[in-house]
Amino acid sequence: MQITDKTKDHYPLVHGSDSSYLPDQQPPDTTQPLELSELEQTMIDSGLVNVQLLDQNIRVSLRYASDSNFLKRNFYGELNRAYLEENTAKKLALAQLFLSQKYPDLHLLVWDAARPIRSQWLMWNSLDMPAKEKGRFVSNPRNHSLHNYACAVDVTLCHSDGSVLDMGTDFDQFDTLAQPVYESYCLSKQWLTNEQLQNRLLLRGIMKRAGFSTIGSEWWHFNSCTRFFAKTHYRLIP
Repeated sequence: MQITDKTKDHYPLVHGSDSSYLPDQQPPDTTQPLELSELEQTMIDSGLVNVQLLDQNIRVSLRYASDSNFLKRNFYGELNRAYLEENTAKKLALAQLFLSQKYPDLHLLVWDAARPIRSQWLMWNSLDMPAKEKGRFVSNPRNHSLHNYACAVDVTLCHSDGSVLDMGTDFDQFDTLAQPVYESYCLSKQWLTNEQLQNRLLLRGIMKRAGFSTIGSEWWHFNSCTRFFAKTHYRLIP
């Protein structure tokens, strides 16, 4: 989807001094495999963008493409590239540009991006607990997460050598310490250090400057638009 006048109100950073850069030109893809997995082909058929084609400084380590997640299960198979809806991918590239300009050694590290609804159902059904409790850990597939429209991304920051910045918790930690709304309280209790908080603020600052919004429960999660806008403008990833 190309950015048009109609969509500017929903993507405020496509105009103005902070948004003059939109990475339309893509470098050659020299890493594309001869055969794509079914899941990756679904991403491509859905018109999604490989974020590293917009900025190769973005790093990717999909936690649900391995068992290195709280469910201890691989939901994405061999997928090792992060895909997003085009405007969302451009915002992520813009965030990396802002980061690189100030901290050349730092990179966005993508933990999760587009998530097909079939994967959402697998995650939901893998939780052995009453449905009313599952929503604490996985978004109900019936509600359609912004990940299912490729309009949300889970990210952290890392150095060029791959070492991640200390954010106080790992990905998908479901306690008070991981929730931005409780950061001041956690800092006062010394559960969160000032360095960890400053790292989170750095990440939030560049993501918000690029046009993303935050949520109160996960420091790593960023939305590109509202769920209503996604449902009325984009297709659900099957």
